[in-house]
Amino acid sequence: MLNDKESNVIKKSTQSFTADLDAIETLVKSHRVKIEEIERVLDGRGFASLALILSLPFVQPIPLPGLSMIFGLALMALGLRLVFGRAGGLPGWVRKREIDGVTLQKMIHAARKIFAYVERFFRPRLSVLLRPPLESFVGLGIMLSGFAMTLPLPPVVLFSNSLPAWAVICLCLGYLERDGLVVVLGHVVALATWVYYAFWWEAVKLAWSGMGPYLPPYMK
Repeated sequence: MLNDKESNVIKKSTQSFTADLDAIETLVKSHRVKIEEIERVLDGRGFASLALILSLPFVQPIPLPGLSMIFGLALMALGLRLVFGRAGGLPGWVRKREIDGVTLQKMIHAARKIFAYVERFFRPRLSVLLRPPLESFVGLGIMLSGFAMTLPLPPVVLFSNSLPAWAVICLCLGYLERDGLVVVLGHVVALATWVYYAFWWEAVKLAWSGMGPYLPPYMK
């Protein structure tokens, strides 16, 4: 059972994230929405909400190479904000990028569904992981997962976008809900992402070396 203080923490966090989604939803009347407009309506309080929203298109197993480059760079910038104490904003060229209004509405709808399903499992715990200086590791995890999205992996490598996206989602939800256990889960998924990439790298190297005798001299 949660005590009154813990219940109030979760209630306040839930209301905050819902308010962030409501604020972003006011923009979907436009055909195209700039990332800087989303950042403006969040008024500096919702970098974790913004990072979570930007990760949602990539939870599917099939990668989205063009989109993942832009959103991955945005996630790197958002992670850096937390690493350095939330100083500064997104780079100008990222802030000018646009998202289709219909796509944004779908992203918000997906965020509401995910949050409505998982919010019952959250509670304040392992709070030491969400205090300085350990809090910076949440930003580092978001930044490295964003970097993983920017890598030019071929679309045949399934889950290459979804693993870092789920890492960001766990890190952001854990941060928003002050749930250190979910933050740990996010770090585990982030680590699993790089293990998965290393597996594919070694598999490609092995396949390439096996093809060596059949390759023309200029490709060896």
